[in-house]
Amino acid sequence: MGYLFGPVLSRRLGLSMGVDLLKYKTCNLDCVYCELGRTACLTSCRDRFVPRQKVIKEIELKRSEPFDHLTFAGSGEPTLSLDLGEIVAQAKKIVEAPVAVITNSTLLSSPSVRKEVAAADVVLPSLDAVSQTAFQAINRPASGLLAEEMIAGLKDFRKEFSGEIWLEVMLVRGINDAEAEAIARAAESTEPDRIQLNTVVRTPAEPVEALSEEEMQRMLEIFPGAELIPDWDWSVPARTRDRLIDLLSGKPCTLEEISRQMEIEGSDAIKYCKILEKDGLITRRLYTGKLYFHAVEGLIDDN
Repeated sequence: MGYLFGPVLSRRLGLSMGVDLLKYKTCNLDCVYCELGRTACLTSCRDRFVPRQKVIKEIELKRSEPFDHLTFAGSGEPTLSLDLGEIVAQAKKIVEAPVAVITNSTLLSSPSVRKEVAAADVVLPSLDAVSQTAFQAINRPASGLLAEEMIAGLKDFRKEFSGEIWLEVMLVRGINDAEAEAIARAAESTEPDRIQLNTVVRTPAEPVEALSEEEMQRMLEIFPGAELIPDWDWSVPARTRDRLIDLLSGKPCTLEEISRQMEIEGSDAIKYCKILEKDGLITRRLYTGKLYFHAVEGLIDDN
């Protein structure tokens, strides 16, 4: 598969089948916190980067696999693709799962882009700055992009879109945390269904510093009703790890079964499976249209 990836385990979207419509690291921002590193192609020009029919064919081939969302994201800003609207519309005819678009919000000032993105079921935009100074510092935008136009675009998009909007705010120490109150006012004015606060917990493009868990908890006073989504402790407690491996050594389980039998939240089941899968302790297998996780030892026994 060249344009679809996953399904990946996402604490925000569950099992997410990704769709990448771009060449690697093509974006109109060069965010200091980006886990993919520096932007290779910094541009605000929309274009066609990949063959549309091949992407649609891959979606058709993956339609029977289990995933909670088909997510347009990947290695850059998906709204830069001129094919986004058409492929989203086609995808909704092909898959039963909700279609999500993750965007940095910068092109929502364009009515045509808003129309294309509005074909999705769930949109996850971001808003990291209100002042142009902070916008330049944290997002390092391509020439001509303005924070005030981005915020206006988010407001217009809310008026035109009846689906779910989950707005993410990334807070970075010494760069945009000082204008948190202004960001909170702007975020609230865009009327999202959720405001999700994040900070730098994965290796960023630049040596920037995260806010502590205590500082992020205090941010909830500034952003009332918001959710905290960072993973400060990217580990599995030893007892939980042993119990989970023991469970998956006995029989393969879906994420839902893991959550129920371990008596843990679904988001924690996803987190722990991501870690143990990365560490090579468990693996996954598709069986009768469902994704099962099982201990590596069990995989060897099956053979």
